[in-house]
Order: sequence, then C-alpha cells, then structure tokens
Amino acid sequence: MDEGEIKKGLNIYLYYWTIVALLVFYLIHIIFIDVNRYSLNFDIDIVDIMISAVSFLFGFLITISFSILLSRTALLREVLSMETGRLVSLFLYSKHLGEKFHNFVKDKIDEYTIRTLREYTNYEVGREVIYDLFNGLDKVEIKNAHQSSIFDSFLYVLGELEPTREKLESLTGKKLIWSLKLSNYLLGIILIFLLFVNRGDILSNSIFIILSTIVVFILLIIEDYDNLKIGAYHLNIDDSEQIFDLIGRERYYPKNILKMAKLEKGKIYRIGIYDSREKKEKIYKMRYSPYFKSKINTLIKPFKKGKID
Repeated sequence: MDEGEIKKGLNIYLYYWTIVALLVFYLIHIIFIDVNRYSLNFDIDIVDIMISAVSFLFGFLITISFSILLSRTALLREVLSMETGRLVSLFLYSKHLGEKFHNFVKDKIDEYTIRTLREYTNYEVGREVIYDLFNGLDKVEIKNAHQSSIFDSFLYVLGELEPTREKLESLTGKKLIWSLKLSNYLLGIILIFLLFVNRGDILSNSIFIILSTIVVFILLIIEDYDNLKIGAYHLNIDDSEQIFDLIGRERYYPKNILKMAKLEKGKIYRIGIYDSREKKEKIYKMRYSPYFKSKINTLIKPFKKGKID
C-alpha cells in the first residue's frame, strides 16, 4: 500500500445539472413568473429586439469560448501523445543500460504516471519525478560503444520530455479568461430573463423553458471543457493504461475516475482511495469481480468516519 498526496474533488460533470435547471425553470414558469399577476408591462416589440441582440452577442461569445477550448483540447491531445511516446522510449532504452537503472526508470515512470493521472489539472506534481530521472543517471551501466550510443539517445529523449511536461503543465492549468466567462454568464442570464418575459401561448412558453435549459447546458458544458473533464482526460487515461501495461505494473485508477475506465473481470488493479482525515490517497490492489464495488465501499467507510485502523 502506497500513499500519495491528493486534492479531494468530485468527478461529476457539471452539465448533469441541466436536468435540475429544467425542473427549476418549469417551477418558475408555473409558480413565480406571472406577468399579469404582478402587472409587469413590457413592450413586446422591444423585448423581441432585445432577445435578438442578446442572442447574437451570446452566440458570438460562446463560439469564441468553444473555439478556444477545442483548440486547447486538440493541442493537449498532441502533447499527451508526445509525452507517452517519450516515456515509452525511456523505458525501452533503459533496458540496455543495466538492470539497476532499468528498474529505477520503471519505478519513476510508474510514479510519474500515477501522479499525473491522479491530478490531471495540476501537472506540476510530476516535475520532481522528471528531476529524479536526471539525478539518477549515475546508475547507468555503460560497458561498450553500443550502450554508449543508446545512452546518448536516452539523454536526448529525456531532454525532450521536460519541455513536453512544461507544455502540459501550462495547458492543463490554463483557464478561460475571467472577463469572457463573466460575459457568457451575464448574457446567458439576461437571455433567460427575456425569454421568460416574452410569454405567449402554452407552446411558446414550453419552447422558452427548453431554450433557457439549453442556455444553462451550454454554460455548464463549457465549464466541463474548461476543467478538462471532457475530451483530453479520457486520452490521458488511455495513455496511462498503455504505460502501465508496458512496464508490467497493475493499472492504477483514482476512485473518482473508475466510471471512465474499462475494467476486466479477474484482473488486478491499483485503486486510489482518498483519506479525508490525512488528506492523502491510499492505494490498494484489488481484483475486479462482482463484489468490486462493495469492497471499495467497505474501504471508504472508515475514511469517512475519520477512523483509520
């Protein structure tokens, strides 16, 4: 059982709350929003013009936001592939540089992959592991010209890995600028208000409720993209699985991303469970079976109560 520091967090897609928003808008429609009851007089023509203007601005800014996020995701995919390729190369090169050094590199690649999978949006957690690889070069065994050539290749790949990691640290830590995000929310709220003001028959009111829900869905899915819960995270999981398989270690998953993983019956996995008292993650080796979920729940109970045996 290993321990590692981790920031506690829930892995829940924000756009799930769209269903709640739909119910809230329906209740607002039924209970609270009644223009005639409160004698609120709005010029329908002006409201229509305002809806057109706000819709245009909202759509324009949302398009910019999605463009930024999708460009970021595409670049992340590319850099993640580069990172995986370099980790694989380091492992394969190290096989020819002595058993001691090979095992050292294997351990460091395993540690690095666990850290960066555990805290994907905080890629700097892998920085020290890469530094350790540089500091551990004294373990290399060079006895002939062939090994010397391989070592030169190893150094080149290691030198390229650090700037790749720096790019990932920058990309995973980058967020939409606050002014753009604030504008999206303000225009979204105004648009929802105008849609409810411009009330008509039952069909129109139903459409306004649906449109308002879609506005909320758009805002929340942008948040999910901005938090990297959609898109590149799945690629990172796939790459991590490839690396664990290559180095001969059990696949590791933090508990909060288990639903994203494809588990095979009878296979042993390393599962990270968060200890809320010590604010650390404890890693357990578990075989996947029909009782897998109940075993995890059993392990979680004492952590929730703050009683660790």
